[in-house]
Amino acid sequence: MTGGREDNPKVEKILAGARQVFLQHGYGAATTDMVQQAAGVSKSTVYSYFPGKDALFAAVVQTECERLVGDVHRERVKAHTVRETLLRMGEKLFETILAPSVLALLRIVIAESPRFPHLGAAVREAGALPLQRELADYLVEASWHGELRAADTRAAARHFIGMVLHDVQMDCLLGQRPPPAAADTRTIVEAAVDAFLRAYAPL
Repeated sequence: MTGGREDNPKVEKILAGARQVFLQHGYGAATTDMVQQAAGVSKSTVYSYFPGKDALFAAVVQTECERLVGDVHRERVKAHTVRETLLRMGEKLFETILAPSVLALLRIVIAESPRFPHLGAAVREAGALPLQRELADYLVEASWHGELRAADTRAAARHFIGMVLHDVQMDCLLGQRPPPAAADTRTIVEAAVDAFLRAYAPL
């Protein structure tokens, strides 16, 4: 965040209020008056930091992306075996990408992507891509040790993420189902991991 806003309590209050309003009402129905009321500050205070709703929305998405990046890098997922590492990675994907707040953010960003195309790229860079890169790096190591056979580890990482999330993410985004419970997550991830290991088994 730029413009002297870092660690400013008033800005934090405004962004907290804006986050609440945007995630609850979406971009189109949200107003700066609603943000001002949710934040508990005056309208002039809001406008002294953000010239309008567009700037507020962009700042909220940026802040959420920064939080998401922190969550993604909170812990390493490498375990003793390839299978256990992939299981942890798959569960981390579910925890990160299917979190209710992330789903709500994705719905808004997708709806507003024609107006804010750069925000879609920012959300993707903050969420799935760091996990994809982390997995690709691990697959290089596993292939080097002969535990897997993945000539194109970036492609293999994309395949794994697609196999894990498949239609679950879309169903959750469309409100057709809630994020799966822990037991269901494990079942889904285990099926994807076992299929991936068969596909990339060493010769």
